[in-house]
Amino acid sequence: RKEKIFVYGDGDTDGVCAAFLLLNLLKVVGATFSFRLTHRLDEDYEIEETLIQELAKDGYSLLISVDCGISSYPALKKARDCGIRTIILDHHIGETSKLSDFHIYVNPWMKKKWPDGTESLSGAGIVYKFIEGMEFLLPGLKEERIHDLIEVVSLSIIADSLPLTGENRIFVKEGLRRMPFTKIKGLAFLIEKQSLNLPLHLKDISMRIIPLLNAPGRFGKPDVALNLFMEKDDRYIKRIVEEMEQMDRKRYQMVAKAMDKIKKGELESGFVISKNFSPSMCGIIASRLVREYKRPFLVGCPSNNFLKGSIRAPENCNLYETLKPLNKYMDSLGGHRGAMGFKCDQKYIPKIRSFWETIEWNIENKETHYDCILDIRDITPAMIEEVMNYLEPFGKGNPEPVFLCKDVHFKKVSVRNSEDTGSFWLKKQDAIYEAVFSGTEKSFSSTEKIDILYTPSVRKHNNLYRIVLKVKKIYPS
Repeated sequence: RKEKIFVYGDGDTDGVCAAFLLLNLLKVVGATFSFRLTHRLDEDYEIEETLIQELAKDGYSLLISVDCGISSYPALKKARDCGIRTIILDHHIGETSKLSDFHIYVNPWMKKKWPDGTESLSGAGIVYKFIEGMEFLLPGLKEERIHDLIEVVSLSIIADSLPLTGENRIFVKEGLRRMPFTKIKGLAFLIEKQSLNLPLHLKDISMRIIPLLNAPGRFGKPDVALNLFMEKDDRYIKRIVEEMEQMDRKRYQMVAKAMDKIKKGELESGFVISKNFSPSMCGIIASRLVREYKRPFLVGCPSNNFLKGSIRAPENCNLYETLKPLNKYMDSLGGHRGAMGFKCDQKYIPKIRSFWETIEWNIENKETHYDCILDIRDITPAMIEEVMNYLEPFGKGNPEPVFLCKDVHFKKVSVRNSEDTGSFWLKKQDAIYEAVFSGTEKSFSSTEKIDILYTPSVRKHNNLYRIVLKVKKIYPS
């Protein structure tokens, strides 16, 4: 019917990937559409009422949101009043009790005929499922192979640190395999420029590619990352990547300065409010603090009369349930169990701080369990690679396997840095391997027999293979 469609998405990597998939679909079907990604410096994560007013004025009849929207009740009510139908393609947890049936919601947390395990899908994963459904309605789409962009979905899952279980594991495993051969010219150039070794591993993407894709959104320019996926001209692709690299360097410097200025009392309470960084940096700062201090952190930045920020927590915390009482103070609060975004009036900061300081976080020190007994005399580079390749990708929800070996001897300990991470040799009869560890395990003497929990790894250099044992725990035999 040639109705005007507007696509609205989050500006992080997941949102960019989701938008790219949907825009690709709309192009193929010949739809009339425009789009916008959230500019995190001056916009919320959710849909704003002012956007609905703009769309109504410009004659749009359909709004599709990707990777956001489930907590946008005021805007969705406004859309209904303006006669604008909305499709919400979102994977976040949100307050859904007030949502109207006038709109369509594709969100696994609403538990309407969604299979178990699908709540871990990314925003781009939700769009992928939506496109699969459209192929049933429009059979001609199958010939276009629109859904054949699994590498894009895998990027979104890695970027959001989602559990690598169920379909997510399949998406990421297959996506990593396909990524070096992707037909997306911008992504292919980005991977090539990073000089990544093949086969690609999850850490290659999470540490070298995702920060570059996230950087534009942190500076209010998410379209730069989206243009990387959509651009066909090699000259423009090169300029886009250079701009992304420049922004990522700036991001690194800003985060380092912000971390240095956080006060000791804030670190102890986990409640950090500062004007030293922008709201777009709160998430990465909170994540780094959680990684370092192993406790939840709320990181906020005053912006006009509001406080905007992010909340992060260790893997076993459920922020959504714990922080429900704060909804009465929040303009918006939503996200995942371990990662949430928020916005509130600054006058509520004392009440929010007071509630935060009363929370008794159930943070358990996870015991290191082992999967099976594997004597270090029996391991070979070929065996390690075969086992690891079969079980990969490793990450949240799918950790590396841990093995037990008994009656091992220490040899030659050397501490490498101030964090007390060192290397040493482990020997059992004729088998002797380099090992790395973190902690105070060096207190064991070389004459004692020990039991170790470890993960084997293979390191390659100049076509030479070297086995290194990553030691998790050491016990007296």
